[in-house]
Amino acid sequence: MNCKYCGAALPTKGGVCPNCGKMVPVSQQKEMKRILDPKWNEYRNKHTDLYKRESNNDSMKHLNDKAIGNIVIACIVIFIVIILIILANHK
Repeated sequence: MNCKYCGAALPTKGGVCPNCGKMVPVSQQKEMKRILDPKWNEYRNKHTDLYKRESNNDSMKHLNDKAIGNIVIACIVIFIVIILIILANHK
């Protein structure tokens, strides 16, 4: 692929044209990856899905941990109230 500014051949990696020194646009870099590595889209999609699943699992685990903590606190409060009621009735 060639630089859109000066027409020089671009290296397969890197974001700067070796001839004019201008940055290669991100859209052109993505196009280079797609052309040079035919499995790039498959790889990207597979790993993006994996990342999304791991992120969702982490957030669900956090929510579950928070719910369990709230339940434990509620049980402790109920236990204390019951003890206070029992102590008040014994007087």
